[in-house]
Amino acid sequence: MGKVTTRYDGEREPGSEARADRSRPAVRPLRGREEELRLLCRALDRAQNSRRGTEGWLNGPAGIGRTRLLREAERAASARGFTVIRLKGEEFSPSVALGSLVHALTGPPDAERTPSAPGVTRETPDDRHLPAASLTLLDARLKRSPLLITCDEGPAPSLTPALRPLMARLRNSPLVWLTARRTEREPAETAARTLARPPRDPPGTLRITLGPLSDDAVSQLFADRLGGPPDAELRTLLGLAQGNPRLLAAVCRQLLEHGGVRVESGTARLATEDGDATAEVRTPATPRPVPRWFDALMDERLATVSPQTRLLMEVATVLGPACLPEDIAEMLGEPVGALVPRFREAVAAGMLQRGSDTVTFRHDLMRQALVADLPAVVRGAMHRQALGILMARGSSAAAVATHLIHGAHRGDPAMAGLLRRAAEESVTTTPRTAADLALRGLELVGPVVDEAHEPLTVIAVEACVRAGSLPTAVTLARDALIRPLDPETAARLRYWLSTALLLLGRTADCLDVAEELLAHPGAPAHLRQRAVLNQLAAWSAQDEARGVQHAERVLREAGDLDIQAGVTTTLAVMRWRAGRLNEALSLCQEAAELADGGAAIEWHTHPRLMSAMMLAHTGRFAEAEAALGKAPRTVEFVSAGVPRLVRARLRLARGELDEAAREAAAGLAVVEQAGAGVLMPLAWLVLATVASYRGELAEAGEYARRLRDALPDDRGRVCAAAAAWIEAQIALASGGDQALETAVEELWTNECGRRALLIEEPAFAPWLVRLLLAGGRRTRAAAVSAAADRLARTNPGITAVRAAADHARGLVERDAAALESAAAHHRDAWVRASAAEDLGALLTDTSRALAAQHLESALARYGQLGAAGDTARVRRRLRAIGVRRRHWTRSDQPKTGWQSLTRTEHTVAEHVLQGMTNRQVAVRMFLSQHTVAFHLRQIFRKLGVHSRLELARYRQSTGHDGTPRAGCADR
Repeated sequence: MGKVTTRYDGEREPGSEARADRSRPAVRPLRGREEELRLLCRALDRAQNSRRGTEGWLNGPAGIGRTRLLREAERAASARGFTVIRLKGEEFSPSVALGSLVHALTGPPDAERTPSAPGVTRETPDDRHLPAASLTLLDARLKRSPLLITCDEGPAPSLTPALRPLMARLRNSPLVWLTARRTEREPAETAARTLARPPRDPPGTLRITLGPLSDDAVSQLFADRLGGPPDAELRTLLGLAQGNPRLLAAVCRQLLEHGGVRVESGTARLATEDGDATAEVRTPATPRPVPRWFDALMDERLATVSPQTRLLMEVATVLGPACLPEDIAEMLGEPVGALVPRFREAVAAGMLQRGSDTVTFRHDLMRQALVADLPAVVRGAMHRQALGILMARGSSAAAVATHLIHGAHRGDPAMAGLLRRAAEESVTTTPRTAADLALRGLELVGPVVDEAHEPLTVIAVEACVRAGSLPTAVTLARDALIRPLDPETAARLRYWLSTALLLLGRTADCLDVAEELLAHPGAPAHLRQRAVLNQLAAWSAQDEARGVQHAERVLREAGDLDIQAGVTTTLAVMRWRAGRLNEALSLCQEAAELADGGAAIEWHTHPRLMSAMMLAHTGRFAEAEAALGKAPRTVEFVSAGVPRLVRARLRLARGELDEAAREAAAGLAVVEQAGAGVLMPLAWLVLATVASYRGELAEAGEYARRLRDALPDDRGRVCAAAAAWIEAQIALASGGDQALETAVEELWTNECGRRALLIEEPAFAPWLVRLLLAGGRRTRAAAVSAAADRLARTNPGITAVRAAADHARGLVERDAAALESAAAHHRDAWVRASAAEDLGALLTDTSRALAAQHLESALARYGQLGAAGDTARVRRRLRAIGVRRRHWTRSDQPKTGWQSLTRTEHTVAEHVLQGMTNRQVAVRMFLSQHTVAFHLRQIFRKLGVHSRLELARYRQSTGHDGTPRAGCADR
C-alpha cells in the first residue's frame, strides 16, 4: 500500500537536526551528480522565493542513483525550511495514493512510526472527498512553509496519475514535487545525461535523465569507500560497472570484505594473491584466479549483452589473450562481416579493446572469468577445435601450448607427440609451460606400453627443475630410473636429479647421483662435465678440503672454457667459506669474465650473483648493485628469487628494514615454492634480523627455528649457529637467562658456524665479545677478537671486516680509538649505531660530554632503524649520565585501535580479512600456526573485537589510516 516514510517540517524544534546527525554516521559526498543537484536546488529556490511550483522527474535505470539524488534534494529542502513529505509509489489505487498524502499532511511529525494511510480511518475522508481534502490540506500546509513532496516509483507509475492533477491546481504555490522513476537501460550512445522538456509538459516541469557516472566521479566514489583513488588497472576493471553507483558500491563492499585492494602511497591497487612475491609467470595451466568480487561485476555486465555476443567473447577467450577475428569467425562458422555488430556490442560493453590489431580484452581478468564459466568438457572441445585451426595454418607446437594442455585427451594417439614436441621447444624459454606440457603428456601415456613416456619424463624432469618444482622432478626421476633405460636417457635424468637434489640442499644424495652418472661409461661428455660441477658444489658443503683439492685438479686439467668458468665459480665459494675473501671475489670476477666471453654458466650458480652476495656481505654496496645489474635475467626460478635475496641483504645493511623485509619475503616465496632449501636460509636470517631489531620476538624465534632445521650438511651447522645467535638476542630482550646461556654455549661449541658468522655478519664478533665480557668470560672474548683480527689481516682492504675487528678489540681492550674507528668505518647501519653506543658507554667514566655525544648519535641511528629496544637502552644510558631526551614515540603510539598494531599484526590482519585461515596465513608469512594465533589474539585485544566477523566490520568502518570512515552506514 502507499506509505509515508518520512515527514519533517522546516520549523522543526531547534537542535533536533543536530541530534539526528549524531545518531547516525555522516553521509558520504554525492559524486557525479553536482549539476543535477544544482538544478533541483534552483527549483527549490524558485518555489521559495517566487512561489512558483515545479514538477520534477528523475529518470534512470536501476541503481543509477535516483533515490540518492532524492535524498540530497530532501536535505537541501530541509535546510531551506521546507516541509518534506516522502511517499513511496508501490500502490495501485488512486484513492490509496491520495490517502497516503492526506495522512502525511494530517499525521504527527514522526510519520515513520505512523501506520500507512488506509489503516488510519479516524482522520481520513472517504474516497469521494479525497481530492478536495488533499487540496485543502496542501493549501493549509503551504501557508505555513514551502513544501517538497518526493515519490520514489518503480518502473510502473502508481501515485503520479492520482496526484498529478493537484500539481496543476497548485502551480503558483511554493511546492516542489519530485518523482524518481526507474526506466529501462538506455542504449550506450544515448545514455549521457539529458535535460528535456517534452512539448506536452506544462511550464515548470523539470525532467532529468541520470546517466552513468563519469570516470572522475567513479574514482571519487571509490576513494570515499576504500581510502584512495583506483590506479589505471582498477579503473579498467571498474569500467565494467558502466558508471552505475549501486553496482560500484557493491563492488567496494566486496573489496573491503575480501581484502581485494591495497592502498599504497594514496592509490588503491589490486591486492594480488602474493603481492609480487611469487615472481612465477602465470602459465596456460595456472591461470590467474578470478576474485569473487569480480565475478559479480562480470555477471552484471554480461547480462547486458546478447547471447551471440557472449558466445563470440567465449570463443575469443579460448583462442587466447590476443586472437584474430578470422579465427573467431572460423570457429563459429560465420563470415567475419557477420560478426561486426557483436564486436561493436562487446566494445560498447567495455569488454574488448578499441583500436587493437587483434581481439584483446581490456583486462585479462575479464577473459579468465569467461574461461572459468565455461563447462570443462565444452572448453576442452573448443581448445581442440582451435588447435586444429592453428596447426593447419602451420603454427609451432609451442605456440599452441594452451590448446594442447587443455584440449589433450587419451583418444588422440598423436597428442602425446605434440605435447612432447611443444615441451622441448619451450623448455629453455618458458620452462613452467614446458613442465605443464610434459606433465600433461605423462597423464595420457603409460610407463611401459607407450614409447613416448621416457622422452616425456626426461623433458618433464628438466622443465620442473628449471621452473622450480624440485620435489616433483625428484619423484619423476627416481621413478624412471628404476626401469631399464638407454645410457643417454639415464644420464640426462641423473644430471637433472643431481641438480634438483643440490638445490634442495640434499648434498649427500646429490653426490651419490653424480657419482652414478660419472661411473657410467655411456654418459655423454657434456653431461659428465656438468655432473662434475654439481659434485664440486656438493663437496664444498660436505667435505671442503676434498672439494678444494678436486676443484684445483679439474681446473688444471680443463681445456674447455665452460668447465673452467663453472669450477672457478665453485672454487670462489670455497675460498669465501675458508675466509679468503679477496681471493673469492677475484675468482668470481674471473668466472664472470669467462661468462662474458661466451663460456656457458650453470644457471643456478652464476658468478655475478655469487659476487653480488659476497660484495653485499663486505659492505661494498655500490659494487654489489652493479654486479646484480650485470647478472643475466634467465627464465629459471633462481633468477626470480636470488636477486631479491641479495637486495634484501643490501637493504638490511643500509638500515632500510621495510624494504629488506619486503625483498626477503618476496624472494623466499619463490625459493620456498620451488623447495630450494639451499636458498631459504638467506631469507630467514634477514627476516629474523629485521624482526629482532624491531622487537618482534615471536617472529624472530619462528625464523630461528626454521634456520635450526634447515640443512643437513656443513651449511646446516652455519644455519644452526645463526639460529643460536638470533635466539640469544631474543633471550637478551626477554630476560631469559637460561636460554641465553644455552644459546651462547652452542655458539661457542659450533666452531664451523661461528667462523661463518664472523665472515658474513659484521655485527657478530662485537656482539659476541660484548656478551662474553658481560658474563665474565674474558678469555673467550679475547679469542673471538683475535679471530676477527686474523680475518681482517688475511683480507686487507675489506673495510667492513677491519671495522668489525676494531670493534671487537675496542671492547676487549677498552680502547676508545679502536671503537671510534669502528664507528666511522662500519658499513652496516645497525653495527655503526652499536659501535657508537659502545664508545659512548666506554667514555661515561672519563668524559660525559663525549659520552653523551656518541650515545646521542647511537640513539638517532637506532631511531632511524625503528629499533625500539635498542633506542630504549641508549635512552637509559643517557639518563644515567644526566641527559634526558623526551621520547615522543611512546606517547604518540596508541594503545588500542588500528594504529596500535605492529607491522606484523597489520599483515596478519590483512590476510585474515582476505578470508584466510590461520594455516593459510602461516604459509603465506612463513610462520607457525601458533605464532599466527598469538598475533590474532593481540589484534582482537587491541581492536576490542572477538571474532573474524567483528574484525571485518571494524576494518570496514575505518579508513586506510585507521580513522573512522565517514558515512559507513550509507552504502
